[in-house]
Amino acid sequence: MKERRFAPLFWVQSFGAFNDQVFKTGLLTLLTFKLADELGLNASLHNTIGAALFILPFALFAPTAGQIADGIDKAKMMRFVKACEIILMILAAIAYQVQNLSFLYVLLFLMGAQSAIFAPIKYGILPQYLRENELIAANGLVQGATFLAILIGQIAGAKLILTDVGVTIIGVVVIGIAVIGFIASLFAPPAPPLGTPPKVDWFFPRAMWDVISAGRKVPKAFEAVLAIAWFWFTGATFLTLLPPYAKETLRGDEDVFILLLATFSVGVAVGAVLCGKIFGSGARIRTSAWGAGGIALFSILLFLASGIYSGTTDSVRQTDLISIGTFLSEPSAWAVLICFALLAACAGLYLTPVNVVLQVEAPPDERGRFIACSNTIDAIAMTFSAVLAAVLTMAGMSQPTIFALVGATGVFAAIWARRHPA
Repeated sequence: MKERRFAPLFWVQSFGAFNDQVFKTGLLTLLTFKLADELGLNASLHNTIGAALFILPFALFAPTAGQIADGIDKAKMMRFVKACEIILMILAAIAYQVQNLSFLYVLLFLMGAQSAIFAPIKYGILPQYLRENELIAANGLVQGATFLAILIGQIAGAKLILTDVGVTIIGVVVIGIAVIGFIASLFAPPAPPLGTPPKVDWFFPRAMWDVISAGRKVPKAFEAVLAIAWFWFTGATFLTLLPPYAKETLRGDEDVFILLLATFSVGVAVGAVLCGKIFGSGARIRTSAWGAGGIALFSILLFLASGIYSGTTDSVRQTDLISIGTFLSEPSAWAVLICFALLAACAGLYLTPVNVVLQVEAPPDERGRFIACSNTIDAIAMTFSAVLAAVLTMAGMSQPTIFALVGATGVFAAIWARRHPA
């Protein structure tokens, strides 16, 4: 944390995650608690649309970004991306002032594109800066800090967006954080390409196919890619449906939504950091089986806890949304929170080992493209998750039921990981 080979990247990633979530969560909160009622929108459906618009650029742009990252100094590329973030944050501040839904959706897509271009850098650069036996701890710190930054950004976005001066405060903060992130990137050491620079393909569909085809040629790395994709397929479902779950199932206001975000984000961060403590530097795909099994178990328990809450709590039958104090006064609410916390901790425990496997097994001179391959398949998985959630929502299925169905696939992920030789 005190060395240039890690600290600048750590802070750049953390600040970027914060800004993404301030805008994204602010938009989803605005949709769920204000625009949905004013415009007669289906909150769950538009939450999934918003999530898809943020994720789609990862499939479109990450492959070409990975080719670029393997051919130039990753530190220089990082600085360029962070400079672009400043421009996007200025536009985001304007978008929130006018609160035009189309403009907000366009900005959400562009911010997803900026994050997609940065994605091959953040994990592809770590093996150039660090020794292999440091990667578990480094990934745990980056993932833990990222989810804590996500938490703080989500709280800021959700809490401020509905207030009179909140949009102004948000605009000033995200622009300032973007500037600080750019300054932090200036201290990152050089990370020159490790091989012959690849030809950059600007025809995005062909680039997508090429990076996936190249990834399949290294089975161990590609298996880690698929394992990561399952995580994001599941995680995207939970995060996308969390605002309507808080409002419709728990009958809570935006503070209850923030509490669920905090519980989930802290849980993932704790699980990621504890991974290194539990498994040491020898974490591999097999060790992720414990996290996958825990995700399945606590998803089902969350479904049961949500049913108990809805069936026994008088407050959920009220017309007005309940406050966080009223929510916490209900004993059955604590079962919901505990399930969320343990599910999230298992998610952090699952993700850290498979990320390390990808970094170690990917060829050093193609690491950016392998990270891009992972980002592309992650984006496809999350887009499919958003479509599935939208279809199930339109079919009348409740959020807890969708959580249980998607989370239960962790049983298969756990069996596969446990039988894996690595």
